[in-house]
Amino acid sequence: MDDKAEKYTLRQWRALRGLRVNELASESHLTVRTINNYERNIHRLRGASYKNLEAIAKVLDISVSDIFLSPTSEKPKFPVKEAS
Repeated sequence: MDDKAEKYTLRQWRALRGLRVNELASESHLTVRTINNYERNIHRLRGASYKNLEAIAKVLDISVSDIFLSPTSEKPKFPVKEAS
């Protein structure tokens, strides 16, 4: 499956990569709270600095634009399970 052809939420990208919130936070040099805020609040994600988004995208091996769903799209019906 070509993950990059699909549009996923930030949480879904993280789950696809098998990362926990604390792992993404550590590898992107951000706080767990920041990652949680971005995953739970689209307004905070849209207001994030490009530097933070770039750091997250690098860890997830995606582009910054892959983090955002189209404003007119529905969230994909992808089940999200936390990494164990």
